[in-house]
Amino acid sequence: MKLVSGWTFGALLVVLGGHVHAADLLVKGTIVPASCTLSLHNGGVIDYGKIRAAELGVNAYTTLQPRGVPFSVNCDGGTRVGLKTLDNRSASKVPGILQSAIGPDYNDVYNYGLGTTAQGKRIGGYALRVKDSAADFPLVNTIVSTNNGLSWSRGNGALGQYQNILSWSGFFANHPAAVQRVSGTLEVQAVINKTSELDVTEEIYLDGLATLELRYL
Repeated sequence: MKLVSGWTFGALLVVLGGHVHAADLLVKGTIVPASCTLSLHNGGVIDYGKIRAAELGVNAYTTLQPRGVPFSVNCDGGTRVGLKTLDNRSASKVPGILQSAIGPDYNDVYNYGLGTTAQGKRIGGYALRVKDSAADFPLVNTIVSTNNGLSWSRGNGALGQYQNILSWSGFFANHPAAVQRVSGTLEVQAVINKTSELDVTEEIYLDGLATLELRYL
């Protein structure tokens, strides 16, 4: 019994006195959100060219013909995404001009300024609409939220400001769909102020500038 116990104790000393080698395993990676890009053809420029002052209303607003530029939204996977806008010429907005010239639905939430003359007179305003949308699923519709995405309803393509977001859905749905590609036309409907409010003896340059931002939903 003593021999067996001594051997066992010696074996334990060998194990306890040996060197233990270890290596760490580090597990890494990054979960990234989907990425989308917005592109406007022609550099996002809508050019009305030369507008004859004689063709403008003296005591009435003048609605110009709509003009558009193709747009596309491309995502690296199915993504719920919408459009928000910022009017960088909001100080030049002519209150009520779109409601008077286009219709009662176009209150000043949809009114973007066209800049001012050298004398500081307000030139007019314009509406923005998304038209002819096509996506990577059939029967696409535009929908709108007026409360930053908390709720949605069917839209007419008009792009509002402030808490408004425009997005896309399936034909029978009223919530944003996950899209990989959306394309269509961004249309501008410009309205010029009464020339009685402007000095048309000098050249006047339209100077609308809006920022379109993709919002992930």
